[in-house]
Amino acid sequence: MSSSFLSQAEIEELMKKLQQPGAGSGPDAAATAADAAPPDRSGQQLEIKNIAFSELTPQEGRREQRELAFFGSIPVKLTLELGRTKLTVREILNLQKDSVIKLDKLAGENALLLVNGKPLAAGEVVVINENFGCRVAEFGPAAAGKNGKE
Repeated sequence: MSSSFLSQAEIEELMKKLQQPGAGSGPDAAATAADAAPPDRSGQQLEIKNIAFSELTPQEGRREQRELAFFGSIPVKLTLELGRTKLTVREILNLQKDSVIKLDKLAGENALLLVNGKPLAAGEVVVINENFGCRVAEFGPAAAGKNGKE
């Protein structure tokens, strides 16, 4: 441990002195706090000062409007959620090849399209040249609300 740290006993002693009546407020507060400060491990007296920070204010000249095209190259994770279910750890450990897991969606019901884990739209699953795809059916919170179960 570094020699610049106070011991628990030194911290408690300092806290007791600062909590005494008159300590911590008024013009003599800085002097009282400085007198109450224990010496550091090298024997020098520690000095405690109050610092006043100026209030932070927004700067009008710093606001920049960005075109939507600026954000066009930001990568996002797109997920198509077919359905959900809850399993116990035992059920998961018992899974094996050819196991079937029942999801909370009906066959033909719209799947939920998520962007970075947030609902964006609902759509139907399609097959394109042996690959899965999604045909967007509805956008917005209404589509996500009907299909997204947390």
